[in-house]
Amino acid sequence: MQFVEMQTLMQEAIPLAKKMEGDWQARMKLALHSVKINHYMKQPISKKVIHKLLEHGVSYRRISKNYKLGRKEISVFEGEH
Repeated sequence: MQFVEMQTLMQEAIPLAKKMEGDWQARMKLALHSVKINHYMKQPISKKVIHKLLEHGVSYRRISKNYKLGRKEISVFEGEH
């Protein structure tokens, strides 16, 4: 991820973290995680995007619903990486 992309994600995560309650570091970590997942979900499907989503703990079901693909099609992308 490039510096400019990360900076943009941080700008989105800060207001989200301010709305949450609790420890600032925990809120920021959760907000950044959520913003990163949303960022990757908006990207066109590719093996890199599928890999990043799986790294961030996104379920196959959520990926399938987002991209309107079956499990087998996702496995094809996953196998290419």
